[in-house]
Amino acid sequence: MNKYAIWFRRAVWLGIIQDWVIGLPAIFAPVWVLETFKQRPTGDPVWTAFAGLLVFLLSLFYIPGANNPYRYSNIAILATLARPPGVLFFFLLYPGLYPTFGIIDSVLCVLQIPLLILTMLNKPKDQY
Repeated sequence: MNKYAIWFRRAVWLGIIQDWVIGLPAIFAPVWVLETFKQRPTGDPVWTAFAGLLVFLLSLFYIPGANNPYRYSNIAILATLARPPGVLFFFLLYPGLYPTFGIIDSVLCVLQIPLLILTMLNKPKDQY
């Protein structure tokens, strides 16, 4: 695997782990997670917990594309393209409400998009 694919793998896994670090605790302690990240409390912690569950489940789908972006190129692309909507959601649709989550997705976008492009442009001939 070339150096771009290795760094892409690391960047996607960074996002997966970040999703787990926030998502798993949010399932069981949504108020605590929001307080820990200095975000405003929600009116209904059940929906926050459900959002944590969805983030965790979504991150599981990123794993094949992270581990082998050539074989699972569609998943690698979708895993990367799943980040910009989060940026738009937190910065444009609901600006100022949960900026930490928008910042996290922004950083992951800045890392993953160029690495995905470089990974796919430098695909080895013997890969799928």
